[in-house]
Amino acid sequence: MKAEGTEPDSGWDWRVEPGLLRVRGALVRSTLDRRRPGLPAEVVGPEVEIHLGQLRRIDTAGLAWLAAVQADAEEKGIRLRYTHAPQAMRQMMGVYGLDELMTLETGLD
Repeated sequence: MKAEGTEPDSGWDWRVEPGLLRVRGALVRSTLDRRRPGLPAEVVGPEVEIHLGQLRRIDTAGLAWLAAVQADAEEKGIRLRYTHAPQAMRQMMGVYGLDELMTLETGLD
């Protein structure tokens, strides 16, 4: 099953699979301006992996967007865990104290 999260020229998209949401592209301010953070309707389950291995770039706006997606998931009773996060994201999470808010499996590039 595939669900596109954005228009083709947006710079990022996601693909929904059972228990998995793959994010690819660039989660940066310029690609998020028109986006409302939230999980795709197809995402279900008590736990979902957010696979970030194909994420080329992320900035503070992208991290804030993911934090808002995290809040949406919590409201729906879905636990998210992030895998294959880029080094820049891991560093920003530490700087902004998001390590305890967002479950990140470290050491996976």
